[in-house]
Amino acid sequence: MIYKSYILENNDSLIKKNNSILFYGENLGLIEDFKKRIKKLNKNKEFINFNQDEILKNENLLLDEIQNVSLFGKEKIFFVNHVSDKIFKIVEKILNKNIDSNIFLFAGLLEKKNKIRNYFEKSKQFGIVPCYSDNEISLKKIVLSKLKDFQGLNSYNLNLILESCNLDRMKLMNELDKIEIFFVNKTIKSK
Repeated sequence: MIYKSYILENNDSLIKKNNSILFYGENLGLIEDFKKRIKKLNKNKEFINFNQDEILKNENLLLDEIQNVSLFGKEKIFFVNHVSDKIFKIVEKILNKNIDSNIFLFAGLLEKKNKIRNYFEKSKQFGIVPCYSDNEISLKKIVLSKLKDFQGLNSYNLNLILESCNLDRMKLMNELDKIEIFFVNKTIKSK
């Protein structure tokens, strides 16, 4: 099932509902935001990170880790980063086993013909989220929501912040973190 990124950003229940979701696209900042949100929603669970290359070197690594269930351990959530078609057969085999663990896959740009992308798009059981580039409006919403408790945020300051990030969400989040640290009294001054 294909989900629009802005719908998932505002609806945590959709993230919890799907036990496997593929996030892909050019907006690496948005993908990082989804990773943070998943971790925040599942604070009491153990997170295990893999890169595609690790799994390709040992094809049973992910499946063995999924099947390694501890009676007293925390429930596991798996992140697989840098996904491409090379890992498709392994992922397909694991997902066809109807596992209980959550697996979140993260990829860069995936072509329309990409096997793993097609598999997730056609699936009614798993989710896929394209993460396209942000526009000025979406970034303005982020700035306004993140700095809502600050005084002195005017259109000049807002445009100054947006210009410094060049429509890049990761740069914007860094700028906002700096603002939160620098303006401890929550009053923004242009100088």
